[in-house]
Amino acid sequence: MKKRKIFMACGMNMPKDEKLIEELKLIAKHVAETGWTIAQGGNYTGIMGLMVDEFAKYSNDIYMIMPKKFRKDLPKLTFKELMLVEDEASRLVNIVKKCEVIVILPGGSGTIEEFMYLIETKKYFEHEREIIVFNYEGYYNDLFTQFKKCVDFGLLAEGALKFKVAETSKELCKLIDLAK
Repeated sequence: MKKRKIFMACGMNMPKDEKLIEELKLIAKHVAETGWTIAQGGNYTGIMGLMVDEFAKYSNDIYMIMPKKFRKDLPKLTFKELMLVEDEASRLVNIVKKCEVIVILPGGSGTIEEFMYLIETKKYFEHEREIIVFNYEGYYNDLFTQFKKCVDFGLLAEGALKFKVAETSKELCKLIDLAK
């Protein structure tokens, strides 16, 4: 049976919050131990690198999709597959094609851009991927407030926001398990 792939959109910087780092490690371990193939890419720094390293402790079912410019940054790990693409846009298109579940972890502008792309493409029925947002300690609350403002102004249809939210790593892992 083909293993399902999960992508975790996350930042290329390491958070200052040690509790968040521990939560992310628990998530990576859970995903590995419950039989997913993790699809990661973009870069191998910050949370991205942390998730790959932690996942690799429990499973080598790692599928890397990354722009060629970051090839030199690849870790010395064994991957099930490696796909090198021209740029970030190509990477995201391939992630949507290859992954069944997409988790949005705390991250910077790139992670938020990925989240927006995923919402827009799902809104226009370009994919039916499960999107789960890890709203660690209210990290995305301001963004959710902006979404509500868009809806209130009539500039965004209320039904366009098709994603689930987890406030804790335990909730997130439960939603990931349900998506399987």
